[in-house]
Amino acid sequence: MPTILSFRTKSSLFITAIPWIAGIFIYSLSSVPLFAYYSFMDLKTKSLAGSQVSSVYSNPALICDEESSSLYMEYSDLFYGLNELDTGIPGYYPPGAEKIDVAAIFPYRNYGMGITHNELATAIHKESKTSFLLSRNLNDLIIRKFEERIDIAAAFNIYSMEFTHFPYENYSNAATTFSWDFFMRAKFSDGFEYGLAFKNLGNTDIGFKEEDPLPREFNFSAAKNFSNLKLIFSYQDCLQMPDYGLGAEYKIRGLNIMTGINSNYFSVAVAMDVKERIEFSLGVSMPFIGDIAFQPNLALRYYFSKVSAQDDRLMKIKMYYNKAQEAYVNKRFDEAVENWEQVLKLEPSHYLSKQNIIKAVTASKKHYFSLAADEYKKGNYEKAIEMWEKVIEIDPAHELSKVKIEKSRKMLEDGVIPAPAKELDERAKKQNLFNQATTEYLKGNYGKAIELWRAVLEIDPGHNLSKIKIRSAEDKLKNMDGGSGENGNGQ
Repeated sequence: MPTILSFRTKSSLFITAIPWIAGIFIYSLSSVPLFAYYSFMDLKTKSLAGSQVSSVYSNPALICDEESSSLYMEYSDLFYGLNELDTGIPGYYPPGAEKIDVAAIFPYRNYGMGITHNELATAIHKESKTSFLLSRNLNDLIIRKFEERIDIAAAFNIYSMEFTHFPYENYSNAATTFSWDFFMRAKFSDGFEYGLAFKNLGNTDIGFKEEDPLPREFNFSAAKNFSNLKLIFSYQDCLQMPDYGLGAEYKIRGLNIMTGINSNYFSVAVAMDVKERIEFSLGVSMPFIGDIAFQPNLALRYYFSKVSAQDDRLMKIKMYYNKAQEAYVNKRFDEAVENWEQVLKLEPSHYLSKQNIIKAVTASKKHYFSLAADEYKKGNYEKAIEMWEKVIEIDPAHELSKVKIEKSRKMLEDGVIPAPAKELDERAKKQNLFNQATTEYLKGNYGKAIELWRAVLEIDPGHNLSKIKIRSAEDKLKNMDGGSGENGNGQ
């Protein structure tokens, strides 16, 4: 299968990017030369089935997601067992072609760097591609949930080609060119991934007799992750020849089984950890060329840190993060901060934990201040002082808490006894009824106002202001009735 990117994104985010994506896509298609050199279509040559869909070496945006630096080497024997092609097929190599890939990647916090070198040799020519990779995780700019991430990457490529048997004596038998690639990858907690790639951007002339630029290429993929299974859909457009593919990865008992199919190839591969730092992969691809042929792939990857240690570390990070989230939701802010600090001990650059600690501290301050205010209203001045002191522990410059503490201490010194809760409720109800009555009075609803002020008197029979207001409202009603009668008599 062709090189593919794995991105996960929520629908709303992806939809907002559609106009931008469409514009670059149209530009890419309109800029593809008709007679570009076909050979570079297969320079990546379908390595290891579905693994390339999510392989960090195929999509450098994934470097930031790696837990360890690593070295990689792969060998492929193209069209093994095939003596000759019945018909010439553009983009396919003759029998006897061999391909070697080597790579090194170095993730560091929110960044990643790498270098890859692919080399292919046939009986008549050699070609190679060297890429310098730089990636960046954007979670510190676009805040996501714990298991969500957005990564981008760029690659600077150096292509070269040399023919051993070249028929044009007046021209060089070798050519070199440069290009840029751009990658994106998004991964979300609902199990979806999405990806984009734009390749061979820039002035990429690699012609011998005349100008012959590399074909621009567009890749898109979408994947859905289940517990041990990933299903992948891919789309590729190169030389105005769209291609669709399906892939799957299945993990079971330390094995990662990968398979994929598109219009050119069917591939299957198995990857396994042979030691704590070494991963071995074996794959076989069968091209659809009207004849029986196989392309075996062997790959070896060496991790600078132990794979088991990486897995344990990731599990601990997730455990502490989930504990922190649960504590935060239940307003146990101190516990939440402690667990997020544990995450930062394991991963000092974990941006979400840093942001959540700030959020938890702010929420904690508001929470304790609110508790203190409630205790103060109940007359529990000692408890209120304790809560406001917690606010000052969090924010030593919180002046309002200092003022409230002094006020509470004065209440204790003066021996002020708070009103019972029932009395406080009655006061609040009385004030509310009085306010409603005043509103009705101003609207001219004097009967309704009198009714509400009488309700105030039921709570507090000695409320003189309500009595005065009732008399005023009654006078207003008498005047209205008298005015109506006079008008009636005058007619």
